[in-house]
Amino acid sequence: MSDLSIEQYMAERGISEEEVAQAERRLDERITTYRLKEARRTRHLTQRQLASSIGISQKRISILENGDVGHVQLRTLERYIRGLGGELHVQATLPDGITIAII
Repeated sequence: MSDLSIEQYMAERGISEEEVAQAERRLDERITTYRLKEARRTRHLTQRQLASSIGISQKRISILENGDVGHVQLRTLERYIRGLGGELHVQATLPDGITIAII
């Protein structure tokens, strides 16, 4: 068996750069949702308790914690984080280096 570079491996199997990028995004989202879930659990909160304290449905908490963090409204994510006792910070960095605090 010969040593293949990652590029050769991908080419031989018909794996595109876009497919790799999509897989990386899915993995990043799963890591984020795992961290959110664990943050809630370490505070000994159930989904129902957190949902009740921040005024959203338990179903929405479940959806957020099981992989839909990329499509959640920023306001919902902010409420979730505040319900855990934290603060959500969002900022944008422009090409000229200017940083704008959104939240």
